[in-house]
Amino acid sequence: MKSENEKYCVNCGEVIDAKAEICPKCGVRQPMAYNDTENFQSKPVKHTDDRWLITLLLCVFLGELGVHRFYVGKIGTGILMLITLGGCGIWWLIDLIFIVTNQFTDDEGQILHS
Repeated sequence: MKSENEKYCVNCGEVIDAKAEICPKCGVRQPMAYNDTENFQSKPVKHTDDRWLITLLLCVFLGELGVHRFYVGKIGTGILMLITLGGCGIWWLIDLIFIVTNQFTDDEGQILHS
């Protein structure tokens, strides 16, 4: 049961300190939002099905060029995928599996959901 100075992690659901920026259990950065009571509290960031679907389609058709990583804001690893052609296809396949199983994250650590 959470108290007034605690919140739930947006990723794993564990009770954590209300001021925590990163969950100590799973390591996911917690979004901070300003609410009506002038307290900072965590509010989950909603991603639409479109963002997941677009990422999936980019990975399927242009995955070896890393286009899906550029789309979600992971520019550095996108460039590495472009140079190595998706790690000779291995990195591309791993990303595809992560996207399909809802484990792929954007540059802010938020999981893309189907």
